[in-house]
Amino acid sequence: MAKVAHYLTAEECCVSLRELAEQLGVTEFAQVRNLDYIFSPREIYPLAPRVEPPLSRIAAFAVDMDGTSTTTEPLALHALEYMVRRFTGLLTKRQWAGLDERLDHPFVIGNSNFRHTEFLVERYRDRFDHDAFREAFFEAVAWTLANMTDPQRLRDIVQDARNCGLADLLRDEEFARLVRSGGVTDENVAAVVAPFVKRFGRAFRCDHPGEVVSAAMDIYYMRYHSILRLIERGEGDRLSRDLLGESGRRLVEPMPGYDVFIPLVKGWLGPEADGLYDMLRAELLRHPELGHAAGELDRLRPRLARLAEAFRRRPARLGLVTASIAYETHAVMKEVIHVMAGRVAGWPLPAECRNRIVEHLRDYRTVYDGLICASDACEPRLKPHRDLYSLALYQMSIPKAEYRYCVGLEDTEPGIIALRAAGIGCAVALPNRDTSRQDYRAAVKVIHGGLPELILVHNLLLCD
Repeated sequence: MAKVAHYLTAEECCVSLRELAEQLGVTEFAQVRNLDYIFSPREIYPLAPRVEPPLSRIAAFAVDMDGTSTTTEPLALHALEYMVRRFTGLLTKRQWAGLDERLDHPFVIGNSNFRHTEFLVERYRDRFDHDAFREAFFEAVAWTLANMTDPQRLRDIVQDARNCGLADLLRDEEFARLVRSGGVTDENVAAVVAPFVKRFGRAFRCDHPGEVVSAAMDIYYMRYHSILRLIERGEGDRLSRDLLGESGRRLVEPMPGYDVFIPLVKGWLGPEADGLYDMLRAELLRHPELGHAAGELDRLRPRLARLAEAFRRRPARLGLVTASIAYETHAVMKEVIHVMAGRVAGWPLPAECRNRIVEHLRDYRTVYDGLICASDACEPRLKPHRDLYSLALYQMSIPKAEYRYCVGLEDTEPGIIALRAAGIGCAVALPNRDTSRQDYRAAVKVIHGGLPELILVHNLLLCD
């Protein structure tokens, strides 16, 4: 049996790296920066050779969640902006306009939450307000302990509170009674925490940048999770209007075309798939910048029934991958699949077909052959590292020989790098309005029209 580890000198390492590149047939690499507390500042990954579509068959799709499958990136951006406002004390638009699409967005989408927070703490450190930060962190600790059940989230915030000098707060009987009572709400958290800030505030400290980032991230999570809890209670429509200011748009819903994509690739549709053409056509024509003419799209209509038949005969496995933690993943996907089922019930298809698809969507956990989130790994190994996608390939039981028949769908550069580092050579970028400024050179194809264009114009990357 081959040894798991080999000692190498620097010279031997160079030789070994060349041999590895020849063995894998790779000509491209990615350099990934590690978190500051990791000894090596960076990792070097060989990237799987590009597999150019169309493919003769597709064994599996590995698909990102936020921004590719779901519309949750605006919610994450809102929570990140809230975090900055709380640690700077700049609470109004007049004091601070908010996150900048050009200077901030490319660095706070697609990586782990730690990296996003790290960037924003550094970028806005000249506006940092210690007292505002302290008050917000106390609120995050109390709200999280009172309202969350996710074990990772509870473990992390307790550790962060201890690291920030608040061990005595955690041991305080009055504070313990407060969080056990469940009486800490979004509306009263500042008031009920104020006495504890007065008693324990002097003990609060952040001795190094990692502690600042972790504490700031707890503030982000408080806002993000409080909104998810309200969505779970059926208040999504109101929140969408309040936070997005757009009627008809939801904070959490499937990305355009996702409700068609899943039944297609899972083999749940037959010739009746033709009835979904008008939906995809309308979505593409809604964006004239894509350059699709109605007549051109009409000529592609027969593809839908052929695609449905191809995947009915040989369904693809479907893996969902996200750098969100377990609570976020399950709350979001439960809502997304629920919204999808509601839409399917109104599709212009025979009732028998609609009912069959709705039944498949009854439990979001059975829709996916692999479902990997940040809680399955650890912070230093999230995107752009390969681990999440490697776990997804393993969970879907895809052998290495089949990797070349897998398609990865991502909306960010870190996600594309993670896909190819995991061995998926057909890594496709689907930019959205929040990620359009990312660098997609590592992608095999960039499809600006998202899933509708991928399905109708690019035939889901299958040979026609």
